[in-house]
Amino acid sequence: MKYAILAGGHGSRFTKEGVATPKPMVEIMGQPMIGRLISILAECGAETVNVAANPRMEGFIPYLESLREKYPCLSIRPIITENSYESLCCAADGIEGEFVAMTVDAIFPIEEFRDYVSRVNAMGKDEVLMGLTRYIDDESPLYARIGPDGDIIDYRYGGEPFAEGAIVSAGLYGLSSHAMQAVRESGHYPESLSDFQRTLATMTPIQVKPFEFSCAFDVDNLHDLSSANSFLTEMSK
Repeated sequence: MKYAILAGGHGSRFTKEGVATPKPMVEIMGQPMIGRLISILAECGAETVNVAANPRMEGFIPYLESLREKYPCLSIRPIITENSYESLCCAADGIEGEFVAMTVDAIFPIEEFRDYVSRVNAMGKDEVLMGLTRYIDDESPLYARIGPDGDIIDYRYGGEPFAEGAIVSAGLYGLSSHAMQAVRESGHYPESLSDFQRTLATMTPIQVKPFEFSCAFDVDNLHDLSSANSFLTEMSK
């Protein structure tokens, strides 16, 4: 499987809370979150791991370069952008066929993730498989709307959940080069990952399939960091 990690942002929430360490270098379970994530993907048989990385984060690019000997599948893509969709495009550039994209701070159960990757490998040409979860620990989650046939037909950022129930994006995206092209051909240029997901569901012929994780979340702040360490500690028992 090929992977795309989005780490082109600024980690501004951590900075506002007084954390001087660049977000991808903040430790989870005693390891920089980017290093931990790459090691998990390598264990899952990664063929390619492309990282869209902000070069202005002190020490970040050198740290990634230090991992190359251990992880020859690693490709570093320097980018500075305010737009998470542009980070996705940077990380996905050159990938043919299926791949899994995620942000650098994604937390998820590893065994469920292995099953997810297997399902992405089996996707049809006109399908994507988007991770969802009913675990909600975010002030403004991205709610998914499930249609009568079980596909995702819309997304809503924040506010109230759709009538079908409160299920939200898990921050894991099973995509393909074909799906990326369909978004480019939609006539709409997404301004964020959430906008990208909604574009896929509402403006392209791609079938947006759901995969439900028991628990998955992003590490946006110190509260999330504590939750991540607690969750992963419990999972390791």
